[in-house]
Amino acid sequence: MKHTFFSLLALCLVLVFVACGDGKKPARTAGPQAGPGDLNTKATPVRLMTWRYLSQDAEVINAFQNKYSVKVDVIVRPMRDIVADAVAGKQLQADVLLVPTLEDAARLKGFGALQPFFVESFTNGDVADRYLDNEGYWAGLTRWTMASVFNPNAVTAAEASSYRGILEATTRGMRFGIAHPDSSGLAGVVAGLYTNINPGAAELWGKAIYAKSTGGPQGNDYDQLDRMLAGELDMAFVSLGAAVRWFLNGNPTHFKAAEQWRVKFPRTQATDINFYNMTCVTMPANTNNRAMAARLIDFLFQREIQEMLTNNWFEFPCQTFAEANSYLYGFPDQIGLKVSGEDIDRSLPAAWGIINAAAAAAAE
Repeated sequence: MKHTFFSLLALCLVLVFVACGDGKKPARTAGPQAGPGDLNTKATPVRLMTWRYLSQDAEVINAFQNKYSVKVDVIVRPMRDIVADAVAGKQLQADVLLVPTLEDAARLKGFGALQPFFVESFTNGDVADRYLDNEGYWAGLTRWTMASVFNPNAVTAAEASSYRGILEATTRGMRFGIAHPDSSGLAGVVAGLYTNINPGAAELWGKAIYAKSTGGPQGNDYDQLDRMLAGELDMAFVSLGAAVRWFLNGNPTHFKAAEQWRVKFPRTQATDINFYNMTCVTMPANTNNRAMAARLIDFLFQREIQEMLTNNWFEFPCQTFAEANSYLYGFPDQIGLKVSGEDIDRSLPAAWGIINAAAAAAAE
């Protein structure tokens, strides 16, 4: 990585320590400020369900509460439990639901757990159509890509820079780790290859990656980086946001690893396309507070809030005018925009078919 990348890394590490400090720094807020006790206790709270709630995210919620004087009840649940409830036909007890991948949004939509929604930010050009479901069931809140985090002593930059190169590197003994498909963006990449290369290439790549991953797909993205740190892997194929959060979580060993390892955003060799994924915002089908849920969703797409989210999550904003966290500009690669979320969504059933077939073959 370039020298500027490390300078930005050091600067952002300091910022992360400040954000996770003793709480003495005043929080940024958006809109009119409400004082203690100014919440409207007669208003129905809006329920936000999410699989991840970082300490810095409370700043976003407080900003909404201060602006609208309405309490937000934050419900943190693992995605596996959220999906299990949807599969069982149980109602999701929330008004707004955040999910880590487009795949999760598509699955919940398929199980009838979501309803369409539309907010003002979508009509005035604040959010590009490429980040929106044309039926209104999901919207990309922030975007990221599956990135190759690799040891340059064992893997070349050329290998890590393309989807084909990753696969070819496994044939010479490179140890490769990827999270379980339920906890990664693997299906999104396979769907991108299916749509933009051809079904045969997607099937070949998806099945081979599944079969050649060291120990099989397992755990989550952080687990793969921990395995690399332990010397078990030469490369981890993980979400960019997860990698940066792992690098900058305050652990000096992780920070040192960031200086020694390299990161590339893989692309297709023939068409030079990279596939992005998204943290999505959705609305559960059974919400009883739809108006306030829509207001919260619209609030999450305000420029200042989007910039708070990119600083918290190290993912790129989906709001047209918002700036990404400066650390992300230290990477030499850029996330491609040629493939829309709708394109990925349409090919997800085929992608899951490929992954499930690979899982069945591995179990034999």
